[in-house]
Amino acid sequence: MELTKALRISPGQIVAFVGAGGKSSSIRRLIEELTPKTPVLITTTTKLALDQTDLAAHHIILRSKEDVSLFPALLQEQSSVLVTGERWPEEPKWTAPPKDLLAVLLPLAASSGAVVLIEADGARGRSLKAPAEHEPVIPPFVDLVVPVMGLDSIGTELEGDLIYRPELVKKVLRIQKDHILQPTDAARLLTHGNGALKTVPERAQVRAILNKAETQKAVERGREIAKLTLKTDRIEAVILAQVQQADPVVEVHGRIAGIILAGGGSRRFGRPKLLENMDGEVLIRRAVRAAKDAGLDPIVVVLGADGPAVREALGQLAVQIANNPDWAEGQSSSVRAGLKMLAPIVDGAVFLLADMPLVDADLVSTLVETHRKSLEPIVAPWTGERWGNPVLFDSTTFEALRQIRGDQGGRALFKTYSVEAVPWGRSAMLDIDTPDDLDTIRGV
Repeated sequence: MELTKALRISPGQIVAFVGAGGKSSSIRRLIEELTPKTPVLITTTTKLALDQTDLAAHHIILRSKEDVSLFPALLQEQSSVLVTGERWPEEPKWTAPPKDLLAVLLPLAASSGAVVLIEADGARGRSLKAPAEHEPVIPPFVDLVVPVMGLDSIGTELEGDLIYRPELVKKVLRIQKDHILQPTDAARLLTHGNGALKTVPERAQVRAILNKAETQKAVERGREIAKLTLKTDRIEAVILAQVQQADPVVEVHGRIAGIILAGGGSRRFGRPKLLENMDGEVLIRRAVRAAKDAGLDPIVVVLGADGPAVREALGQLAVQIANNPDWAEGQSSSVRAGLKMLAPIVDGAVFLLADMPLVDADLVSTLVETHRKSLEPIVAPWTGERWGNPVLFDSTTFEALRQIRGDQGGRALFKTYSVEAVPWGRSAMLDIDTPDDLDTIRGV
């Protein structure tokens, strides 16, 4: 998967990179992915090594407002433009352009359809750091902040060669003695206000990159860090990657919600079918358990015709309730009711039908794991004969889901969006409409 897709970058965005372990390499990778279709402006708010001039096809030292006025035309002519200040006399580095000029240039470039990439601090080639008092320098109009960390630093000594300014890392982690860095330490650095979140504008999204996911052990450590990091709402996603490779993304860990559609009228069943018992558990609780055991969060249960009774059956389960007074209009109304409950930080949602008791956490987890590796708009079970349920919809489809009307759900989008198939058995097809259906499923 390309890094552009994993970071959800689109033309007109301003992106700042902070941290250590692959900032410059990530920027270089994005330039290669975006150009020549999308123009890219690259700059720094601190300093940039002289040899990084080759990042772009064209380099400009920004000195005046007259220089700024050149950029709309320049970005049409050049696929990528590096903008710096003057050469720094003390080291072989470029300085940052003047702040007042950047404040005009960067929004101007973004409004013209370019992607703006900013290196907002330095790490001298190390893999992990905590910011100094004067950094990072993130403009207030940045849309996305990308903290970067090298996974090769995990399991090494805090005072070792891979750590930049270990005394500042110790201060953030409140460590006084020698220490071997653990995944818990990395997650704390990523989520700390004096760590990766320092000076991040309130309006900006945050998506972290855990670079150097080159071995299975590194990937497992990255997964552990991602799970801990996503407990903090301020970070939308954690990307495991090898940014020096083509198609560098290994996995994208974001928040995947569960929306359980439980609003139907049970007309053919003759009584509230979701209160029926199977293997000692009512159907609605089985659906919630499958979502919970698969790690979906949040879990939203959409109620309709039998709302009070179904809600009582849920008891004290940790779910959000969405009441759908328009349930008689069809499944699309329940889809919309469920989506209304989701926060913007959710990257996708699995829609589960509460009357499919053979759907378990294994199937739901497989959908999520498949989506992590592809970020395809739709991921669905394929039984060899037809598409089954549940179905995972990426957040890029949410607006289209809201437009569906009548007694149809997300299946209406299968001809519009790419669908990734997950081979599965009969459990992804068997639902309950009548008492006979329930008897059949009990015998499976």
